[in-house]
Amino acid sequence: MTKNEFTRRKSPFTELVGIKTVGQGKQFQLKVQKKHTNSHGYAHGGAIFSLADRAFACAVNTPGKISVAMEMKINYLSPVAIGDVLVARAKVIKEGKRTTVCLIEIKRKSELVAMVLATSFNVKH
Repeated sequence: MTKNEFTRRKSPFTELVGIKTVGQGKQFQLKVQKKHTNSHGYAHGGAIFSLADRAFACAVNTPGKISVAMEMKINYLSPVAIGDVLVARAKVIKEGKRTTVCLIEIKRKSELVAMVLATSFNVKH
């Protein structure tokens, strides 16, 4: 399986949330709707986290490698409103035999609204 094949692979949860693949499979987008909000009317942290998780999964599952999340830590930096379009992009920081560490940035236009540090366990390498 090529990296692009994994990115195109359907994820029922990703589709349910409304996450789209953009930028030739290197970025992931979520347009915040009312269904994504918390009781304060801002984007629910789980919606933002789900966007980051999709970018992470596509970054660490490369040809011949199967990886699953082992740990993820998120910092929410700004509230996100209905109508905002969020874009997530993951960058591999360190790839080892058993683990891979990534940094995921979630932006609204050029503004950083959340950052995630994530580690995957490489089931098959």
